[in-house]
Amino acid sequence: MTKDEMKQWLEGEIANFPERASGEEGYRFMLRQTARALDADRQALVEVLRDWLLLRAEPRTMLAVEIAASHHVDELRNDIEELLEDVKEGEAFKPHYVRPIMEALSRI
Repeated sequence: MTKDEMKQWLEGEIANFPERASGEEGYRFMLRQTARALDADRQALVEVLRDWLLLRAEPRTMLAVEIAASHHVDELRNDIEELLEDVKEGEAFKPHYVRPIMEALSRI
């Protein structure tokens, strides 16, 4: 699968998830979906998640952080560390995002 195909698939999964469901349910759903994608085409998934990390926007950036942490995607460690520094410097997100990002880094 190419990066563009992976991105289209992931965006479709997000779009088709029921709006009435909670954010936690959405994260759990995406973790299940990406576990399969990680086995099928790790590189394409990593590339899309890297793009999401660079967005610095919810929900995709923090979803990428959680996917990377839950699936131990070490390839994204540096990208997440850069995100953490941006949050600490006030360039991205509110300060309360520091803790979940640090926790995610500890799980990679």
